[in-house]
Amino acid sequence: MQRSRQSNLAHNLPTSLLFEKFSIMLKCDGCQKLMNNNELIELVKLSGAKHTIESYFSRLQTDLTRIVLCEKEYLVQRKEIYEKCIHIGIHFLSPEWFLESLVQYRIQPFEDYQILP
Repeated sequence: MQRSRQSNLAHNLPTSLLFEKFSIMLKCDGCQKLMNNNELIELVKLSGAKHTIESYFSRLQTDLTRIVLCEKEYLVQRKEIYEKCIHIGIHFLSPEWFLESLVQYRIQPFEDYQILP
């Protein structure tokens, strides 16, 4: 007896969204000219992450992994802010980290995508 495709699909679907325990702030202009910020924000939301625009998100969302997607240029004049943020657990990563995590449907290691001032 053949099983229906629908019942197979139900067993293969993830039980949670990949980024539901993440808060992501964008400080970049899209990703690799493949998409603009609005499209990237839409992906962030669809993946389950909280899209954050407030700069004080670090104090409000301690139960979430906090990520700033940015390019190196963003941190050039912000070394002091960077140090404070790193100290409280905020990660500065390239937008490619987010996309690669989505494509693989597995959170990629932060170290490979860290942005340093």
